[in-house]
Amino acid sequence: MDGRLNMIELETFAAVVEYRSFAQAAAALNISSAAVTRRVKRLEQSIGAMLLLREPAVPPTKAGEEVSRHFMTVRLHEDDLLRRVTPGRATTTALALAVNADSLATWFEPVTRELAQHHVALQIVVDDQDHTLEALARGDVKGFLSTLPEPVVDRFVAAPVGQMRYQCVATPGFAREHFAGGLTLPGALEATAILFDRKDALHDAFFASHFGVTVGRYPRHYFPSPVALLNAILDNLGYGLVPALQAEPLIGSGRLVALAPGHDLLIDLYWHHWEHEPEPLATISALVMAAARRSLVQRVQRDEETR
Repeated sequence: MDGRLNMIELETFAAVVEYRSFAQAAAALNISSAAVTRRVKRLEQSIGAMLLLREPAVPPTKAGEEVSRHFMTVRLHEDDLLRRVTPGRATTTALALAVNADSLATWFEPVTRELAQHHVALQIVVDDQDHTLEALARGDVKGFLSTLPEPVVDRFVAAPVGQMRYQCVATPGFAREHFAGGLTLPGALEATAILFDRKDALHDAFFASHFGVTVGRYPRHYFPSPVALLNAILDNLGYGLVPALQAEPLIGSGRLVALAPGHDLLIDLYWHHWEHEPEPLATISALVMAAARRSLVQRVQRDEETR
């Protein structure tokens, strides 16, 4: 053996990682499950390490994650090479990016139109953070917009891109009924809050920053969609924290009122991406970070506002 990795075996291994199943990988590649097993075993023998755990979900090992990222990098370089040497060739690269729901509903959507011009077939993932971290490690997700300030996967960097600003809002009628004397802690504990889901910590963070207390119990509804959450507030079902990009036009039109003017909640966001990015990943990261810095609150801007 000359020490080089077999591309057919790599492609087969990558299919198992993608589908999390030997049988589904076999169907996708139009070969037998036995052939998939043989190819993965030969790849493991040539590398000298186990790449997949033989469990129902078939997760990759640490070595398998490295091999998976290597294969993804090779494919990205191939796509870029084909576009450069044969400019008329329509080579489209499939890429998955993970974005938090509020960003996707506000400033990130226009970014997707820019990205689509770079011969990219986008898969936007809005998922549980733990699941996304696994996908990052495997190489499935190439970029991740998160509140995590430190890279959590080897060979990734976390670049600060700005702060998402949230305003605590309600309809004028809801505010008159529940907060006639202004937003107070007793009133906030009695009125129904609108949250995204059970993992949504924004409301708790707002209580801590605005009232200086940690509150565990208060009435709440869950609407796991930024649009549904905002509509629930507009329908007088409760009050809640809404991205300022959504809230400000509605405040200006009189449909909403700010319950805590001047006490917005700022959440830091970071773009997690590969440390050494092949094209088109480097261009995509540059576009995402530039758009974020145009739309989000920047620390210099924030410092000037608070002087």
